Amino acid sequence: MTETSLVSGMIGTLVGTLELDPSLPVSRITINPSIAPNNNSRNVRMYYTNASNSLVNEALYGTLYLTYYKTNGALASKTLTTETSYTFNRLDASRPIRFYILVNTNTYTSFLENVWGWIFRPADGRFVAMGAQPAFTLLSPSNTTYPVLSNQGETTLPTPFVGGGLPGPGGDRTIFIGDIGVTPSWWAYYNVADAPVYSISFATENVYIDDITQAVLAPVPLTNVTLNVENYQNTYLGQSRVNVRFFQAGYPSFRFLHENDPTAQLPYTLWVNQTEIPYNTPFSPWPAPMQASNSKQISLKVNQQDLEAAMEGQYTTTITVEIISGI
Repeated sequence: MTETSLVSGMIGTLVGTLELDPSLPVSRITINPSIAPNNNSRNVRMYYTNASNSLVNEALYGTLYLTYYKTNGALASKTLTTETSYTFNRLDASRPIRFYILVNTNTYTSFLENVWGWIFRPADGRFVAMGAQPAFTLLSPSNTTYPVLSNQGETTLPTPFVGGGLPGPGGDRTIFIGDIGVTPSWWAYYNVADAPVYSISFATENVYIDDITQAVLAPVPLTNVTLNVENYQNTYLGQSRVNVRFFQAGYPSFRFLHENDPTAQLPYTLWVNQTEIPYNTPFSPWPAPMQASNSKQISLKVNQQDLEAAMEGQYTTTITVEIISGI
């Protein structure tokens, strides 16, 4: 929360930068939903822990604020409060659009003062995160919705300004507060939660399936995928959910490749419990609340018709799991 010069009386933070394809005639942004004072769930929420380590949150009225460049080089800006869309005026699509979330400086200061009792003792509580619900879509002059590539993958669905997924400190629609940025003399009294440091490991990295026909009736176990939070004791995860992406580099879906003829392929699907893992799409195998080590068994299944059509021989495949979001 260090941006203080964008709008008088407001303090906030940058939550996203949008790089546009200059060849696309983007005409406006649709905000859904906007941050509005008549809907408490859409306000900016401040998350912190109290002296008993319980999660507490408080809603502050906020606004969305965007900046962009016009074709004449001038910097333009717009405060988005109750609007559901904003039409650009001579947008220079070769330069980025920046989004900010702002809250009233006096309200923010009062919020800090209200929790001063536990903040004065750093061991008693910690700031965790700031969250907001709004998302956006890009529209052309003919109302065509353009896909947006973010840490949630490429989609034409509304893209959250802060990551995506669940709201709150457990979701990736939040950001860590970090530097309080109101009064330097207060900094020494704040104990801000550290950002989690994640890593992924596999129980077995090289798996051999002796009889693939067993994967027709039900998914066969491959390995356990474990998400480790390396600094778990120094973070507050609450109802955390961390998204990962399962994919096979260079291919639009999962498939085995024949070792002698890569054009001969056998499609397959991946499963966790009774849920199919979506290909190259944000997915969370681990339910909240998160622990220091979170493990789930990954299984594989093939279709009978695909198996019958497959060429005889040995097949291989490489699966990549990538952390794409989370706090």
